[in-house]
Amino acid sequence: MALWPTKKDQPDDPARPSPDGAADDAGELPQLTEKLGELAELLDRTNEQLAAYLIRRESKGVAGAGNGDSSAIPAARLDAMSEKLEAIDKAVRSLAERTPAEPSADALAPALGQISDGINAHHEAIAGTIGQLKQQLDNSIRQFAEMLRPSEPEKTDAPTAAGDWQRTILGSKLTDEPELAFQRQQLLDGVLSGAKAARSLAGQLLVFQSAPPEKMAPLLKEIGEAYYRWQPKTGSGSNNMEEALAAWLKDTCDEAGIGNSIELVHPGERFDSTRHSSAQPGVEVAQVLGWIVLRDNGRVYTKATVVVR
Repeated sequence: MALWPTKKDQPDDPARPSPDGAADDAGELPQLTEKLGELAELLDRTNEQLAAYLIRRESKGVAGAGNGDSSAIPAARLDAMSEKLEAIDKAVRSLAERTPAEPSADALAPALGQISDGINAHHEAIAGTIGQLKQQLDNSIRQFAEMLRPSEPEKTDAPTAAGDWQRTILGSKLTDEPELAFQRQQLLDGVLSGAKAARSLAGQLLVFQSAPPEKMAPLLKEIGEAYYRWQPKTGSGSNNMEEALAAWLKDTCDEAGIGNSIELVHPGERFDSTRHSSAQPGVEVAQVLGWIVLRDNGRVYTKATVVVR
């Protein structure tokens, strides 16, 4: 669409005077001069955009330059557009210099229309070319990003390293109990962070699982005292981990053929010197430091270490 009036926009009869006569011609010339100035500014902006793009293309190798990409826009096409724009620019500036001396605006209208149409056409072509190159650049960047993206590791049914450690320390039965998940993770975190109480319990459990049957019974007392150093017991009742560990130790002893079992002690119980051991006198258990280990006949094998009040 032309920015300036073309010949077909003029009256059919060029000799027909306007209502105001010569005053109209005199008034149109300054307007045309102003429009020519605006047109020159538009050419300047277009040339600046084209020059900026060409600089970017040369410095970055945009849109597959140098790799044989048939979809890239040849540089010769952009150079030809630039030359045409420069020719139009010269014509416009030459016409603008002659305009004050022209006797009538009617004589300028056809030339202005052609210049305007040419500028619009080439400006649109350049804008389309730059848009196409930008799209090609975006596609290249996207493909490059896909190449750099690390591949996701394949999912397998193999247990994790944490699961391996838990199974090694606690055995399959305690590891597979879902309600013990928190205590298992707490123990493993303590071992990895260097907590002495957690490492002591883990070590005792490892030794117990590798000990011969004749040495397993004495280790039961050591495991109990290591457990309560890790989980001090000052309140009544038992927790799931305490009960599950005692049951697992009994099952392991049964499998080894030694028949020992464990009896848990709770704060608030009356102190019994035949079943409890305390460094100070007292009548009531205040804190549990170990459990009672029983023989296969139910008699006490080792006493539970406690604190009394």
